[in-house]
Amino acid sequence: MQISKTNVGGGPNNTTVGLETSHSIASANVGISDILNVSPGSCYGLIFFVCFDECVLLWNPTTEKTRLIPDPLTPFPNATRFYGLGYDFSIDDYKMVSASRSISSSSISCQVFNLKSGSWRTVQTAHMSINDPDIIGSFSNGAIHWIVRHSPHDDGFNNRKIILSLRHKRRDLYGNCFGENEQSEFWCLGDLKGCLYAVYGGDDGVDMEVWVMKEYGIESSWSKVIKLDWIRFGCDYGMTPGCFTYEDDVVIDLDSWDLVRFSVKDNQIKRFRKCSTDWHLWVVYYETLVSPYG
Repeated sequence: MQISKTNVGGGPNNTTVGLETSHSIASANVGISDILNVSPGSCYGLIFFVCFDECVLLWNPTTEKTRLIPDPLTPFPNATRFYGLGYDFSIDDYKMVSASRSISSSSISCQVFNLKSGSWRTVQTAHMSINDPDIIGSFSNGAIHWIVRHSPHDDGFNNRKIILSLRHKRRDLYGNCFGENEQSEFWCLGDLKGCLYAVYGGDDGVDMEVWVMKEYGIESSWSKVIKLDWIRFGCDYGMTPGCFTYEDDVVIDLDSWDLVRFSVKDNQIKRFRKCSTDWHLWVVYYETLVSPYG
């Protein structure tokens, strides 16, 4: 697996955790066998990969320091696992989350690994019927968020998409609805200048829209802020926003093949240089000196 780093703008580097001063993208060019073994996510300066044996590899691409976190062992047999990495400002520590969904009992168990203490602990087991959770969650507003399908009557019918979030300070699971219309088909989450955002469209010829929750936790505050024309970008399979710069440009992944920077203000597209001729995985991080050991 070949790793490359691309700076996408945003200001001078800063080593303070949590200050959004510099965006970079680590793009891993991989073969099919490698894709099956890695699933990337990030929070500020740390990137994590989930491996086949459910252990987690933490990596700071700036310092190139790594740490292997052992599998927490789910309490459910044949459980569906999903993960996230967040930061708890109240204790100045990162938290790795491993959540597991029991198919038979419609329950979710959340386990948290504090980097400084170096141990797993179960923070909550909740009864909630969900399906198809995002494998990797997105950190925003002090919580990790996953898109899931939820059946309110535990009967498998009338499934609708909701945001499942784990709030670090309160250590509880919370389900928040998207609303109606296009919002029911959101499929990707992220953080835009401290606000939770979600993506609609971007595949099968559908224009990509970015919606922002301007007041966190308030369903009625969802607002469409960007719409990108499918034909203009000329992709075959799909486009995904990677990050947003302080100049309000959007870095977009096209078909897991090209990375481009689109200026909303100037309506211009800039393509980044590819480091190989293969497919790629990518993940956004902030350049810091933070240690994977907290």
